Amino acid sequence: MKISSGKRIVKKILRKFGLTEQLDRNIKNIHIRKDVELIPIQPNLEFAVYWKVLLVGKGPAVILKAFGREVMKFDVFGKDKGHYHVAPCHNLRIFFTEETVLQQIQRTSLELQRNAQKYLEIQSDYRIKQIRIDDDKLSDAIQKMVEIMTYFLQQIPEFKDLR
Repeated sequence: MKISSGKRIVKKILRKFGLTEQLDRNIKNIHIRKDVELIPIQPNLEFAVYWKVLLVGKGPAVILKAFGREVMKFDVFGKDKGHYHVAPCHNLRIFFTEETVLQQIQRTSLELQRNAQKYLEIQSDYRIKQIRIDDDKLSDAIQKMVEIMTYFLQQIPEFKDLR
């Protein structure tokens, strides 16, 4: 089932129960990605670090982007909620075994340091497959990413219970 057809089905169900107006109001109030910080790694490769509050969880997040396309996305939401996605299977969640947000930030750092190159190589876009990551530049960018994610965790009032 395509995602677009899934969305249509959900909208039909919501309409049937008279919930679309409430949903529309809620959607207008939700700004998913907040305080986005872009961290360049090298040409055509960057991190987008931000935070979000959703029904499924809240916390810092990061996307590894190549040529503007999402390759990996980490949602650091804490125990039983933190997970990551690897393109092209964005709807597949790989859950963290780590329990705290700080542990999940460290796991994100480790995962990117060790496996980012492999995740680029499995992409369908030929341009992305051809990227060769400079390890020193990646390490520097990951350090900045960790600092920003930790800052969000410590400073965003909605994350008080995650600290």
